Amino acid sequence: MEMTTARLSQLHKRILGWLAADHQRTQGRITSSHPELVRALQRDKGKISQSLRTLEVRGWMVIGRSSGGKAASLRLTPEGQKWASQFAGRCD
Repeated sequence: MEMTTARLSQLHKRILGWLAADHQRTQGRITSSHPELVRALQRDKGKISQSLRTLEVRGWMVIGRSSGGKAASLRLTPEGQKWASQFAGRCD
């Protein structure tokens, strides 16, 4: 799928932008935190979790889970980094 043909919601774009900025900030040494993402975007945790699963199914990110199965950490894949670079720093 070409980058121009994928359909992304505004929430997907905000998530990718936040993850790209966080990856850049930590120089990729620290995985992003699911709770920090929820706080930063100030959106419903359930909607964010659903969007994260969609991005994971597309192969754009990996969700690290706690022993209880809850999302704990987030990491962009190389393909996800390509997509996310388009949205880094965007707040729309």
